[in-house]
Amino acid sequence: MLRFEIKTNDHFDAVNITREVQQAVAKLGVRSGLVHLHCPHTTGSIVVNEAADPDVVHDILQAWARLVPRDGPYRHAEGNSQAHILSSFAGCGVTLPVEDGKVALGTWQGIFFLDLDGPRRREVWVACVPAA
Repeated sequence: MLRFEIKTNDHFDAVNITREVQQAVAKLGVRSGLVHLHCPHTTGSIVVNEAADPDVVHDILQAWARLVPRDGPYRHAEGNSQAHILSSFAGCGVTLPVEDGKVALGTWQGIFFLDLDGPRRREVWVACVPAA
């Protein structure tokens, strides 16, 4: 397993981590199989979505902010219930195919780390399972 760190800059931030994931897969040496990406943070998520137009991920984060307001009637004392709820929507990881030593993505797809309670330093864990 490999780990890499990213730094986020905003309270809601989407960081395209596709290049870092591709580099990790290359280092792990898997030519064919699966790669699993895990976010070990309860206020972050990893998603696959459009990478060609950055407005798409921005729109997703803004829609989520409208669905789950930052200030609500929450009981969690730290004040970041919104982030915990939103990370539950997207989950803490994704599993993707690896083909010819690269993560197999659709034409417009990219891999994003979503920080829902930033700015912070965050980690992404990468593990590969070779095809049998």
